Amino acid sequence: MKHRIKLVMASIGLGFLMWAVPVGTPAWAEVDVNINIGVPLPPSIVVEAPPMMVFLAEPAVYVAIGTPYDIFFIGGRYYYFYRGNWFWAPGYGGTWVHVVYRSLPPGLRKYKVERLREFREREFKLSKGQGPKYTGRHFIAKSGPDQKAKEAMPGGPIKHGRGNRR
Repeated sequence: MKHRIKLVMASIGLGFLMWAVPVGTPAWAEVDVNINIGVPLPPSIVVEAPPMMVFLAEPAVYVAIGTPYDIFFIGGRYYYFYRGNWFWAPGYGGTWVHVVYRSLPPGLRKYKVERLREFREREFKLSKGQGPKYTGRHFIAKSGPDQKAKEAMPGGPIKHGRGNRR
């Protein structure tokens, strides 16, 4: 009886060992798991008045000027860069949802944030210098999803991929 128990235990142990040792590792090497646990959600955006969004021709996105936040608008969504992560929301006030880098629109993916900030500062200086006579494409941002962004110039903001670029 003891011999039979030992034989069964040895068979179970050998079966477990064969199951635990990977036979074909190339299939395992192709697995790509991307879980963003612990990505800190950004705090709420607090500004005195809705920010002005100006169009940056080179990356083909709108950017908020006169605020301390990296907020962009493209394709009907607001994008916010915070502590090394990207987020999107239907309005500049949030509620922000984490975005993986490869899911960003091309205009945001193409440039590093530092370069986007340079573009923003250039356009901010131009708009500030011209004041109310600023002729660049712009609109006033909306804080929530039920409010539609409306550009100060005819035609409204650019809708990514809809062919109405000027």
